[in-house]
Amino acid sequence: MCFLAVIFTISVYAQQKNPSTTKGIFKPTFESLKQYSYPEWFRDAKLGFWAHWGPQAVPRQGDWYARKMYQEGSADYKYHLAHYGHPSKFGYKDIIPLWKAQKWDPDKLMALYKKAGAKYFVSMGSHHDDFFLWDSKIHRWNAVNYGPKKDVVGLWQKAAEKEGLRFGVSEHLGPVSRGFSPVMGQTQPEP
Repeated sequence: MCFLAVIFTISVYAQQKNPSTTKGIFKPTFESLKQYSYPEWFRDAKLGFWAHWGPQAVPRQGDWYARKMYQEGSADYKYHLAHYGHPSKFGYKDIIPLWKAQKWDPDKLMALYKKAGAKYFVSMGSHHDDFFLWDSKIHRWNAVNYGPKKDVVGLWQKAAEKEGLRFGVSEHLGPVSRGFSPVMGQTQPEP
């Protein structure tokens, strides 16, 4: 439970305006983190599922599509040109509304995961594209306002709780600052 609490705490702090960095069970040192031990339930959980699913699923070209579609000469750039047009005219912001999730049934999937023997489920909260899969107060680029217009994380959580599975949320924002920096100013206007 502590493992999931740490992940959830990070997500909750991200929603607060002035989070305190001095409180909590860990200090910002490796020695402090070395004191952490996995909870017993996690040691025995031989199977869990993680949904790495968001707007990047529309073009089905991999995790970093939101970045690579702007890198001239890359396979994703060429794919984007062929299927959507030039990224200066049809960018990643235009991919997001195409992700509708109309056939997504989290209750049915979670029942299937449990039947397979899963003990936990982790939902991606945000990918490197900085698009949040919950009703975020930080910015408007989230799944409640765009794309499926659903609280994807919240619906996954309800489905997991209904099946008695532990639940966690992952975020992938760390690489955003260094991962997308090469994209800035990279794509030239369409000739």
